[in-house]
Amino acid sequence: MNTSSSLNLHQRLIEVLVQKGVSTKKDLEEQWETAISKDVSFRKQLIKSKIIRDLPYQKTVGSLLDLTVVERVGTLAADFQKKFTTQIPIRFAKQYLFYPTSFSKDELILAVVSPWPSIPYEEAARELGQTFSLVLATEQEILDGINRAYDRSTGSAEEAAEILEEDEELKLISELSGEETEDLLDSEDEEPIKRLMNSILFQSVKDESSDIHIDPGSHETNVRYRIDGVLHLVTQVPRQAHIPLLNRVKVMSGLDISMKNQPQDGRTMILLAGKKIDIRVSIIPTVHGEQAVLRLLNQSLGIIELDALGIPPQIANRIKEMIQQPHGIILVTGPTGSGKTTTLYSSLNQLDASQKNIVTIEDPVEYRISDYGQMQVNEKVGVTFAKGLRAMLRQDPDVIMVGEIRDAETAQIAIQASLTGHLVLSTLHTNDAASSVIRLIDMGVEPFLVASTVTAVLAQRLVRKICLHCKESYHPSSEEMDKLALPPEILSNFKGILWRGRGCEQCLHTGYQGRLGVYELLIVNDQVRRQIIRTTDASTLQQVAMEAGMVGLKIDCGEKVIRGITTVEEMLRVVFT
Repeated sequence: MNTSSSLNLHQRLIEVLVQKGVSTKKDLEEQWETAISKDVSFRKQLIKSKIIRDLPYQKTVGSLLDLTVVERVGTLAADFQKKFTTQIPIRFAKQYLFYPTSFSKDELILAVVSPWPSIPYEEAARELGQTFSLVLATEQEILDGINRAYDRSTGSAEEAAEILEEDEELKLISELSGEETEDLLDSEDEEPIKRLMNSILFQSVKDESSDIHIDPGSHETNVRYRIDGVLHLVTQVPRQAHIPLLNRVKVMSGLDISMKNQPQDGRTMILLAGKKIDIRVSIIPTVHGEQAVLRLLNQSLGIIELDALGIPPQIANRIKEMIQQPHGIILVTGPTGSGKTTTLYSSLNQLDASQKNIVTIEDPVEYRISDYGQMQVNEKVGVTFAKGLRAMLRQDPDVIMVGEIRDAETAQIAIQASLTGHLVLSTLHTNDAASSVIRLIDMGVEPFLVASTVTAVLAQRLVRKICLHCKESYHPSSEEMDKLALPPEILSNFKGILWRGRGCEQCLHTGYQGRLGVYELLIVNDQVRRQIIRTTDASTLQQVAMEAGMVGLKIDCGEKVIRGITTVEEMLRVVFT
């Protein structure tokens, strides 16, 4: 397109936008000049200035150029998708923002952000052996289509390990490149170890695993994923690849590759199909070599709403009420990996951060929220939970979230913060709600202080949900029902049918897909408060709380079994000790 045609188009475009009431002619011409000075497109400048959104802009351009605008680019047929992703590099498709929205033997229809310059589209069509025509789409829709296509076309960790096993140059690998700075789907690196590590990371995100375990053995290294709380063997790596693979993990997370006999902790972030994945890395020495565990946190998922966690409505409503209180301590308890931090952030999300000063101290900061003041524990430089919490009290906070109460000093400061008019949220590692209260007393906090500051304790576990793709009903045996030992109030809703997963490809033949929580909420009312001051016996306190109306973990989980959300086996695995 020549310069005069471009000018004519932009003038016509401005006229149409003025007619539609998008902005004034003067403002639009100023935006045009700004776009030229910044060397960006007129479209990007208008969207960045929030004058117009991408889709209405594309529809306006489409009407001027007589081009169709598609709102959804759709999914390619498997054979053509493979051809497209094999022959067209993802970097090229993303750089020039084009994606095939339709394909036939005669013609390829490319969705593009701009019809100019046309040379990249001509090159892509020539590479695919097709003629082509153009339609318009939004930038985000095209990027989503590209990510979906290349995501599905990326090889698995198993395939990468097989290639690695046959690689003759493996023994010659001595150095690995620096930190990840690009989307893993963009990677064109041919180093076998990099390909293997990228495939391991890619597949773990695709399988929605929470952790990657790289465990050395005497003959080979096992790579396992923790999916829905259970470990699954994914692939085995040849023994000679173990040290290069661990070095790759260390380089990515900024650790010392020369240190082999000491534990190390690190952190890194990767991009995968445009999604940010935070990774916490822990490496320890073992008799067979160094063992690594990588914990994955998908930042793009954001904070889950409180009602979507599986919390019973009556408990969720009480939490929403208590989070609005001006002071007190709310504790969330449960084993490691039971979703305590997620529950805390879902609770904080109920507050208006523009009207309250919310500060957190964590190890590490798992959800990065711009509206909160978030502090990272760093014991190497002396920033502990206790010191950080003490410093936070000088920041005029309204709400303080402490990642974990680990010691007596942190517990005492949290108590003092509550007494001086702050709402404190934190976690403890105990088996049930009543044990958390006793744990604070065991740490040295006076019982009367615990009774006067702690307002509630939420205990939780995570159970696997039955896969909806292979869910089937069955009639349980009397033996199974005896194992459940459910109270009469739950059995009154029982229709004689329970549910389980048969196992399918969608759930990796486990019968389960996804997890949700089971909960019990101990409200510290007058009756419970008197018991806290009187005794340090957790079972007695639990009994008093149940008499005061607390619904136990077992009852909440039992209701989810009866409703067909989870299974008897999960209840026996998670709730019973």
